[in-house]
Amino acid sequence: MIRYFLAVLLLLPLYAFSSVELSNNKVSGIVKDQKDGTPLPGVSIFLPELQKGAVSNSDGTYVLEHLPQGKLTVQFSFVGYESIIKTINIQSENTQLNVDLEFTSVTTQDIVVSGGFPSAQHENSIKISVLNKEKLEQLVSPSLGEKLSSIPGVDVISRSPAVSTPVIRGLSLNNIIFLNNGVRLENFQFSTDHPFLANEQGADHIEVIKGPASLLYGSDAMGGVINILREKPAPANSVQADVSSEFHSVSSGWNHNFGVKGTSNSLFWMLRATKQSHRDYKDGKGDFTPNTRFNSEGLQLGLGLIKEFGSFKLYYDYLQPKLGMINDEAIEVVREGNRKNHYWFQDLTQHLVSSRNRLFLGNYKLEVNAAYQFNNRQLKGNPNSTYFRLVDMDLETFTYDSKLYFPAGESSEFLMGIQGMHQSNKNQGAPNRIIPDAKIDDFSLFSLLKKKFGKADIQLGVRYDHRSLYVPEQEAGGHSHGEPENELHEEEGEHEEEMVHINRKFDNLNASLGATFHLSESLLMRTNFATGYRAPNLAELSQHGLHGNRFEEGNAYLDAQKSFETDLGLHYHTSNHNIDFSLFYNKVYDFIYLAPTDEPATEGDGFVYAYDQQDAKLYGGEIAINVVPVDYLKVHSDYSMVIGKQDDNGRLPFIPQHKLNTSIELFGKGKKQFKNPFIKFEWKYALDQNHPAQFETKTAAYHLFNIHTGTSFKLGSCNAKLLAGVSNLFDKTYTDHLSSIKPLGFYNPGRNVNVKLSFNL
Repeated sequence: MIRYFLAVLLLLPLYAFSSVELSNNKVSGIVKDQKDGTPLPGVSIFLPELQKGAVSNSDGTYVLEHLPQGKLTVQFSFVGYESIIKTINIQSENTQLNVDLEFTSVTTQDIVVSGGFPSAQHENSIKISVLNKEKLEQLVSPSLGEKLSSIPGVDVISRSPAVSTPVIRGLSLNNIIFLNNGVRLENFQFSTDHPFLANEQGADHIEVIKGPASLLYGSDAMGGVINILREKPAPANSVQADVSSEFHSVSSGWNHNFGVKGTSNSLFWMLRATKQSHRDYKDGKGDFTPNTRFNSEGLQLGLGLIKEFGSFKLYYDYLQPKLGMINDEAIEVVREGNRKNHYWFQDLTQHLVSSRNRLFLGNYKLEVNAAYQFNNRQLKGNPNSTYFRLVDMDLETFTYDSKLYFPAGESSEFLMGIQGMHQSNKNQGAPNRIIPDAKIDDFSLFSLLKKKFGKADIQLGVRYDHRSLYVPEQEAGGHSHGEPENELHEEEGEHEEEMVHINRKFDNLNASLGATFHLSESLLMRTNFATGYRAPNLAELSQHGLHGNRFEEGNAYLDAQKSFETDLGLHYHTSNHNIDFSLFYNKVYDFIYLAPTDEPATEGDGFVYAYDQQDAKLYGGEIAINVVPVDYLKVHSDYSMVIGKQDDNGRLPFIPQHKLNTSIELFGKGKKQFKNPFIKFEWKYALDQNHPAQFETKTAAYHLFNIHTGTSFKLGSCNAKLLAGVSNLFDKTYTDHLSSIKPLGFYNPGRNVNVKLSFNL
């Protein structure tokens, strides 16, 4: 049934080609400085719905051609100026749009797309935090998780710089969704040892939804969503290239990145290659942390056609990381200072092909997207033992989604959509099976309404989800045998102790209501009420055996998690300061967790760890303040806290320490040769975590100090940028509460001197 439905879905573009009337609608104008009226050259003008842009000329003029009729969002952005986001309704061939940009020293708003409708951050009822391109370039770190943790309310469970899992307001792993340019990533993310395979190099920006987003993205989005948005195409009729290298002393590590892209009037293409190589890192005592080395290679390709009747894009992503793993045997055999992975490492391969298309059918807009992912996960142990390849699993995932945007009125927008997934997990004959062979199918229907009432923007949505999960009868940790049955056995006596066979179906209905109240030009209030949903994952239902040194037991009778969250936020901004304040309360029903039992383990250490359920609650909030008291000084401070409790007053696992981050930045516009120089001093304070979960221990407070500096400069015809910094300036020996190597007695990284040099051609 699904294949016929998809065939119809993919034939829609052909119908659109034959029925649409072509036109040459244009938007043009001039961009000026608001203060003195001088034209601004080099301003970026971008239409996210078409992925089409231009750059203002030396006299501030610009033109965007071959545009469809109807409503479009356009963003004007320039370094040092407040971004302006306009919604235009194109009804004639020539539309004039002049803008004046205001100089600002604080963070400006961006266009966000993860909330359903492309819109300005201030107009979206869902709070979406953004790490823009400039910020990403300044966060010189080998760890994507560390970059994400710069957002208040976001933290990271870390085993090493390369093996890290984001935490959003206390929820992690399968409670959050990671998107690569809108495509849901699926790569065995059921454990803290299995990171999301995401490559942020060259990204335009990263969007983070904090709180339930199940309405838009389905199961697993209970805690939030992280979406890495791919770099924008080059401006029309241009070719751009960039290259960068960065060095990290703590791991003697290198990151290399090269990209080139070009655009004609209607066709764009892009290519990016990345390579990373890091040795085992040193802690604050100067000791090597064994087998934290990692190596990675990546490739990104993109090709697109942009016409007045729509945009059609095809992307390919390849990533192959080799990630060292710490365990007792690895500690004994790895040699300090080596870079290559020889013993006990994850050898991972990811291929992702995605097609993302948008059609303009009169006053209607239609999105038709599909993606195929292939992931191979191999765990390799000691090459001198009988089995070097201990685990070998293939995960194939096909996802599709389509959204129909109905004609937008002056004060309302409405969409309806479908989403689906077909997934197959297959073990390839290695001696260990962490999870069994299985098939998973998802299908969902949803709708979203956005309407303006005076000074309030209201967003209302509803969604239905269906998931079926099928595991044919097979030995737990062994080979499949026998004919599959059609139901989950209801009585313990009906199946052997070490056999697994599951046939489960989950259905759920979600709803959300959010509003943004514009109390004045500078002050807005945002509130949301939303339900969330997560079906138990394959590991939680089926595990039976060693995972690392722990014997883990699944529970085939787990129910789906459900939640209800409410949050309240205030945002105040002027040209030289802004304040963000938010509170949240999240009630989770049938929260799934892993905890030790009283049953001694027949393999591994200690007792059997089993999955169980209990109602829980998470609550807390964040506050962030940016102030520019004088033209060359910026002060930032943010504080985030989350408390997670089970109904029996036990504590939830992986709840981060309360953290305070403060920075002071001196900056300037610079002169002709050197532009935008800055120096930033940072202080991070993590409070005591005195309320650990059942199998955790308390964690002491710690302070970290960082310093970063940088500048842009001209080198011939190239625009270059030099960044340098020192993280953990005083070489502090510390352990974060979310360090998954804390039980092994190892510390977080020590002092890291980093340097990054980049060139844009």
